[in-house]
Amino acid sequence: MEHGLRTRLVTAVMLVVVFASGVLLGVAGDGNLVAAESQGKKQSMYEQVGPTPDQMVFIDSIVKDHSAGMRALHDEFRRAYYPSYRELIEHTRGAIKEVFSEEQAAEYQALLNDFDRRKAAERKEAEDRD
Repeated sequence: MEHGLRTRLVTAVMLVVVFASGVLLGVAGDGNLVAAESQGKKQSMYEQVGPTPDQMVFIDSIVKDHSAGMRALHDEFRRAYYPSYRELIEHTRGAIKEVFSEEQAAEYQALLNDFDRRKAAERKEAEDRD
């Protein structure tokens, strides 16, 4: 493999890893801050302190603002970086398919299509919850 191509590929993979890590940390942070509503889930840390009803009014307002800010940040991030992210993913997938035989490449593409459908369904579910 040409040195320049390898460098670009490693850089691209690192960018994807950093991007994915940031998204996961943002989602995890958001999920830990907001109280779980369904039974059997852990209470948020602020609920474990035992806030009064008056304090909960303020906390709920803060959490709503946080959630709105996180959604706006995620939207901004998607608008700014998603096209480059998708291009990088497609380039990487294409490069991997070139390594495979025609039969393996078809099987790999079928797996990618299934993965993409599942991820799109998960995104739609998450959007519907918001």
